[in-house]
Amino acid sequence: MKRIVLAILAMVIVLTGCGATGQTDKNLTSSSNVQASNPVFVMAGIIDANDKAGITSKISAKVASINAEVGTVVKKGDTLISFDTKDLEAQVAQAQAGVNTAQANLAKMQAGARPEQIAQAQAMLDSAKTSYLNAKNNYDRNQQLAAAGAISQSQLETMQTQLAASQAQYKSAQDQLDMLTKGETQETLNVLQAQVKQAQAALELAKTQLSYGTIVSPISGTVSAKNINVGELASPGVTLVSVVGVDTLYIKASLPDGLIGSVKVGQAVVVKVADIPDKEFTGEISVVDPVIDSRSRSVLVRIKLDNPDSILKPGMLAEIGLKK
Repeated sequence: MKRIVLAILAMVIVLTGCGATGQTDKNLTSSSNVQASNPVFVMAGIIDANDKAGITSKISAKVASINAEVGTVVKKGDTLISFDTKDLEAQVAQAQAGVNTAQANLAKMQAGARPEQIAQAQAMLDSAKTSYLNAKNNYDRNQQLAAAGAISQSQLETMQTQLAASQAQYKSAQDQLDMLTKGETQETLNVLQAQVKQAQAALELAKTQLSYGTIVSPISGTVSAKNINVGELASPGVTLVSVVGVDTLYIKASLPDGLIGSVKVGQAVVVKVADIPDKEFTGEISVVDPVIDSRSRSVLVRIKLDNPDSILKPGMLAEIGLKK
C-alpha cells in the first residue's frame, strides 16, 4: 500500500510539472514524444466503488447458514446469512396467543350475557329478595317481643345480623342482574380494548425480530469480506459481510491548477490502469472542486467510470488523461 501511495505522489509531482508546462501550451502537448492524437495524462488516483455496504445484524443470534463467500456476485435482495430463529418463532407464537386471548375477552364483553345467564341471575335475585323480606318481617315481629321482654336482647341482635346479611345478598344479586342486562361499563371495555392493542404491539415486535433472522444484500455487487462462520454468534452492529458494487466506479484525483481551464463537468476522459496496460477506458468528469488546495496547488476532480464487464476493481491505480 505504501508503494502505491508513493507512486501516486510521485506521479502527481511529475504531472504537476507537466501542468506548469501546459499553462503556457494551450494545446496540452506535454513533451515531444506525445503523439498529436494521444491524450495527455495529467492525473492519477485509486479506483473506488460508489456502492459499498457493510452488513450487520440487528439481533444477537447464532448463524445457521451463509450463502456468500468472498468473490461471490450477489444481487440486491439475495439472502446472505440465515440465523437460528427457533426462539424467535416461539416468541411470535406466544405473542399471537396473547392477541387471541385479549380479543376473545373483549368480544365476550361486547357480546353481553347469554339469555340463560340472565335467567339464572333473575332467579337468584328472586330468592335473595324472598330471604330478605322474611328476615325483615321476622326482625320486625321480634322487636315487639323484645320490648315486652318475651325474648332477650341478644336474640334480637342475632336476628338483626341475619337481616343485614340477607339485605347484602339481595343487593349483590340485583347488581349482578343489572350488569348482565346493561352490559359492562365503558371503562371496563376501554381497559379490554387497551389490552388488545398492547398484545398486538407485542406481536408486531416479535414478528419484526423474527424478520431480522435473515440478512439480505442491500445492493448488487461482489462480496469483498466475510467476517463470520456458521455456528458463530452474531452481535448487533458488528460487520458480518461487506458487499461492493462494481458496475459504476469512481476515481478521485488531483488536477494541477494550471489545467483547471481545460476540464469541466461532463467531459470525457481517458483512463489507463496499471494492472491492465493493454486497454484504455473512458470516464466522465462528474465533479470539479471549486476550491484550490493552497499547499498542492491542485483541485480535486471526481471521475465516474462505467464498468459493465466488471474488469476494473476497487483499489486499482489509474491514470487519467485529457483528450487533445
